[in-house]
Amino acid sequence: MKSCTLILLLPFLFSCVGLRDVNLAADKTTVNLSRKGLTELPDELRLNKSIKVLRLYGNNLTEIPEWIGELEHLEKLYLGKNKLTKLPYSIGKLKNLKLLSAQYNEIDTLPTSIVELENLQQLILNQNRLRYLPDSIHQLKKLEVLQLKFNELKKIPSSIGKCEQLQFIYLNRNFLEELPPEIGNLRKLRELYVSGAGPLLSLPESLCKLRYFEVLEADYVTLIPHCLLVQQTTRLRIILR
Repeated sequence: MKSCTLILLLPFLFSCVGLRDVNLAADKTTVNLSRKGLTELPDELRLNKSIKVLRLYGNNLTEIPEWIGELEHLEKLYLGKNKLTKLPYSIGKLKNLKLLSAQYNEIDTLPTSIVELENLQQLILNQNRLRYLPDSIHQLKKLEVLQLKFNELKKIPSSIGKCEQLQFIYLNRNFLEELPPEIGNLRKLRELYVSGAGPLLSLPESLCKLRYFEVLEADYVTLIPHCLLVQQTTRLRIILR
């Protein structure tokens, strides 16, 4: 009986040893805990202040503990395909974070502290339940990529026009009725995806003044400013779905 019990426990024991010795070593700057069946973060993770990349994709996490904000050197955080309904407020303490991916969850609102991520370059929140973005999103001065596909957004705040470094915006499959004309202030915008973004009847003419605009993906029924139709013969590619 004892030998049978030991055989049954061996896979569990080895998996625990693997987690601690391989992934959570104190000198690890990259920790990969993807697809481990985690329901909570191991406490050992909190002790590793040197982590720069943390991968938690494909687990069963329902929340991220507030102590995540103590990982001050973190640059990339992958939280996709869990069971999250929110992000911790302390996430704003991750001043070195450049990439935050939390797609394939059930997040409906973002903590106001998210705009304190002063070095954030990529924000990936596809397939959640977001209804709005914080009006203070313009504080993300280094944001280059914004992915919000398959959410429940009805409006994009006009302050987005002050995200000076924004180059790629993905808004497919939402409930948008319009885009703010301030989007034309994004001087570095290169690609905009709005196919299936909602009952979008027209796009603002302010898009016409964007010098680096290269790709526009929209619906056949979307009213596109004439100036953009002219530009597609030179530098702009318009894709109609």
